[in-house]
Amino acid sequence: VNLVLLGMSGTGKSSTGNSILGEKLFLAKSSSKPVTTMCQLGKTMINGLHVRVIDTPDMFDDDMESSVRDKLLKNCTNLCGSHPRVFVLVLQVSRFTDGERDILTKLKKMFGRKVSEQTIILFTHGDDLSRAAMSLKTFLHQCQPDLREIAEMCGGRCVLFENKDSDTGQVEDLIDNVKEVLADNSEASCESDYVCQKKSSEHVCRPH
Repeated sequence: VNLVLLGMSGTGKSSTGNSILGEKLFLAKSSSKPVTTMCQLGKTMINGLHVRVIDTPDMFDDDMESSVRDKLLKNCTNLCGSHPRVFVLVLQVSRFTDGERDILTKLKKMFGRKVSEQTIILFTHGDDLSRAAMSLKTFLHQCQPDLREIAEMCGGRCVLFENKDSDTGQVEDLIDNVKEVLADNSEASCESDYVCQKKSSEHVCRPH
C-alpha cells in the first residue's frame, strides 16, 4: 500500500515519513523555505504489510504554477504505480491556518471527489497536547469547527504523532487506520488482498 504524505510546508511530512520508515531517509530540518521540492519514495514492512511511503512537497501552495503542480501530481501517481493509495494529510496540532481550511477541496481537485474516503489525518507535535494534558479526542471536540468538519469528512480517522520519539505505538495506530481504509474501500481491498481476473463482464477475485 502507498502512504502518500500530503500537507503544507512546515507541518512535518518528512519527519513523519522517517518515523514510519524507522530511518532518516527524507531530509527534515527547520527552514524558512520548503525543504522537500520533489516526490520521494521509501519502503518498509510493518506488521506484515508492505508499506511504500511517498513524501511530497507542499502542493497546496496557491502561488505554485499549475504546470509545476501537474508535474508533481504525475510524479506522485507514477511512484504509486498500481498499488492501492491511502492519503495521509499531515497537520500540525497546534497550528491550523487559513490555507488549510479548504484543503479537502484542493485534495479533491488533485485526486478525485472520493479522496476523503481514503484519507487519514495525522497530527504532528503530539507533545503539545501532552503538555496540555489533553487527549486527541478532547482536542478534536474542542478544536475549530472547520478543522472538526475536515476530520468528520475523513471518517474521524485521526492519529497523533510525536516525531522526536521512536514510539512504535503511533506507527501501529496509523497502520490500523490504513487497514480500515483498505477494508472500507472495496477496490483498494480487492487490489491488496486478491488477484483479480476480468472475463468479459465477470469480475473474478481469488486469494494470492
